Amino acid sequence: MQPAEMRDSRREVRMVVRGMTFYLEGSAEANPTLRLRAGESVRLVLRNEDRGMHHDFTIPAWKAATPLVAGVGEDAIEITAPSRGARADYHCTPHAATMRGTIIVE
Repeated sequence: MQPAEMRDSRREVRMVVRGMTFYLEGSAEANPTLRLRAGESVRLVLRNEDRGMHHDFTIPAWKAATPLVAGVGEDAIEITAPSRGARADYHCTPHAATMRGTIIVE
């Protein structure tokens, strides 16, 4: 039997949407830059706290996106960072003009 940390090496990143802005859970930084390690597997959870609004979390360059979360609720996707350093943009599809940020792979 393998230890739990070896069975599931994915890190969980929890993004919260409130006031039409992304936040890392527990942080006050709006639309933060996300930093991932090269080749890292991540479970990205999107929690929508905007009642009556539809939001998603999309990384177009990686062809990755959560489904739209309608109103208060959450959904998740599994992503794997590229195997070497890279940059990618993320955004909310319905609100891409204001809900956007950058991912840096180190």
